[in-house]
Amino acid sequence: MMSQDDASEQAYAVKEILNITLLASEWRSSAGGLSTLNRELAIHLAEIQNVRVSLLVPEGACDNEDKEEARSFGISILDAKKCVAVEPLLWLSNPPQDHNIDVIVGRGVKLGRQVQLIKRQVQFQNCKWVHVVHTAPEDLSKYKGYSSPISKGEKKLWDEVDLCKSADLVVPVGPKLEKSYHGYLQSSEKSGDFVELIPGLFEREFGDLVAKQKPKDERDDFIVLLCGRGDNEDFEVKGYDIAVKAFADQRLRGKRYSLLFVGSPEGKQDEVRERLLNCGIDNKQLTVREFVKSRDKMKDLFCEVDIVIMPSKSEGFGLVALEALSAGLPILVGSNSGFARAIEDIPLGLYSIVNSEDPSKWAERVEGVRDRHRVALKENKMLKEQYRKEYCWKAQCGELVNRLWKMVYGTSGARAVAADDLVEQCPSAVSESFCQRNPTTMQQHLEISAVTSSSGSGKMLGKRIILRYKYGTSITGVQHSFIVFLLTAL
Repeated sequence: MMSQDDASEQAYAVKEILNITLLASEWRSSAGGLSTLNRELAIHLAEIQNVRVSLLVPEGACDNEDKEEARSFGISILDAKKCVAVEPLLWLSNPPQDHNIDVIVGRGVKLGRQVQLIKRQVQFQNCKWVHVVHTAPEDLSKYKGYSSPISKGEKKLWDEVDLCKSADLVVPVGPKLEKSYHGYLQSSEKSGDFVELIPGLFEREFGDLVAKQKPKDERDDFIVLLCGRGDNEDFEVKGYDIAVKAFADQRLRGKRYSLLFVGSPEGKQDEVRERLLNCGIDNKQLTVREFVKSRDKMKDLFCEVDIVIMPSKSEGFGLVALEALSAGLPILVGSNSGFARAIEDIPLGLYSIVNSEDPSKWAERVEGVRDRHRVALKENKMLKEQYRKEYCWKAQCGELVNRLWKMVYGTSGARAVAADDLVEQCPSAVSESFCQRNPTTMQQHLEISAVTSSSGSGKMLGKRIILRYKYGTSITGVQHSFIVFLLTAL
């Protein structure tokens, strides 16, 4: 058996499991883009080794099909039990008592306020709080259609900022929000606790659509897609008025252009259509449909249209533009959006940004894409490739997990690892005594991966020792010495 002095020349690492729980309202995307972002983040986090991901949803929000699909990605969906006379999202304040949480991820006020209540429970008080921000309420309030929008917008902003101050890590979605919240928190001790997230492409869902995009000529009807919630509150902030007024411009009016608006509340299509027609668009050029809740129907929609526009006057990020880019469609987006900030420094990115709220400028840009549609499709393919290189889900989630690992365990997820000599020469030091999870017993789980030996052989055996023991388990003197050595060496 090798001596302890010889063994101490080797490098070691302990690989624990990082348990991450995301608060969510659903698994699918029936509530819009934020559910999409939450699901994609969970999926990409679950792909990282030694990370266990779960979604906590209100009881009844997910059916068995949802849970089975989540399991296929290595994600477990947990139900927060119903509370009588309490709104469903607040049920999330009470996770299952036997659930393991190292990190809890909330987003916005609606799905972030619950974390402060969760952390007041003894079993969850030491978990780390990650707060994802996806809106700039004060900026949005300038265009909102309800009463007292400015005062309500300020209150929403400071609620969001206070949640950020309480969290251990703030994750703004996109460069626009990163800059805004860094300013709000600059005087706070949280000013450095940021990890910016710029969503990667949705290639799993829409990547195969690129090859299906066909160029149009002057004889074809050119279909322009405008997506969003068609309620009164968001009519101006989403720039719907800009889009329909662009179709009243001489460049588009009465010609082979069609505006397809998808986002009407169920049963309100006629009402939404009437409001849009009041902005001057020709009756024959406008089609209105209800909000698309199915991802499969979203794929069908992208195959039906020729360009997607997002003329928002203010947009935290703008996932619909990213989805369209993922599907290979040309896009035009307003400059006051996180997505525009993300692509403005990427080659060809500026071609997709409209730095104006003037409908005539939007009409001009739509006409320009149609006139050179074949080239626009090729440029979009190149833009997509550049975006993929710049903003990768895997790299960003890896950076986030590394930060979380340090917060939870005080070290990165990839410290120096054990040498193969120890695996080969000290087999008697390994206890294969396995024990079930039990909250009343102490269990240590040390996972040591063998790497290149310091003896100079330069080989990678790739062997792994799993050492499990709990208090009350009998171990030999050699095993005890080995355990003590491992803990002190680390």
